[in-house]
Amino acid sequence: MQKTRQVILDFLKQSEKATLDELSTEAGLAPMSVRGHLSVLERDGLITYDEVRGKVGRPKYVYSLTDRGHDQFPKSYHIICNRVLDAVTSVSADAATELASRIADGWAEEYQPRVSGKSLAEQVKVLAAIRSEEGAMAYSEVQGDGFVLHQRNCPASCVAARFPQIICTSEIGFMRRLLNGASIERVSWARNGDSTCSYVIRPEPGLARSERSAFGVNGGAVTAAFGPAPAE
Repeated sequence: MQKTRQVILDFLKQSEKATLDELSTEAGLAPMSVRGHLSVLERDGLITYDEVRGKVGRPKYVYSLTDRGHDQFPKSYHIICNRVLDAVTSVSADAATELASRIADGWAEEYQPRVSGKSLAEQVKVLAAIRSEEGAMAYSEVQGDGFVLHQRNCPASCVAARFPQIICTSEIGFMRRLLNGASIERVSWARNGDSTCSYVIRPEPGLARSERSAFGVNGGAVTAAFGPAPAE
């Protein structure tokens, strides 16, 4: 971040709102110069402004941070999350299992409308999109009579490293609930030093051929991947 723009962001974070004159004083620059920096910050979605009219004179513009602007400052969610999970898992031996199950239930319920009525092939494509939206850099491909979902990034790595029995268990639980009727097996795991967390997804064993076709899987006849793998 350019120095003057960082000064502006820091001041708005501390004061919540500020006028052009106040920001100019803080930055030690002429209002015209500061206005240029404000235009860049507004363009980037980091600040917004309100027009405030007094009883007399021209209206003033009062600047403040947007949600994206607030996100520019350090966060330590993983620290408090680890503390919460420390407390939860210290309650009983079953606490981690119960918590992972509840997380998976709510997670799947949130996204159920996006997969409802779709074939397994379509559901896997949606699942990859959901996990990418959540920061996992996911993509899927067809393999034999099923699919493989690859995740190149763990958005919760700082927490998963200490509590895989909750974070990683809830992740695969979420997938199994969302893709109801599918068999899901983890075949690579970043925690073991693998480059991805990957899952093989197949229709449940024992489905009749007609049922398998309904899931969008037809004996490996489909070979195209759902989106290219990220470049190495």
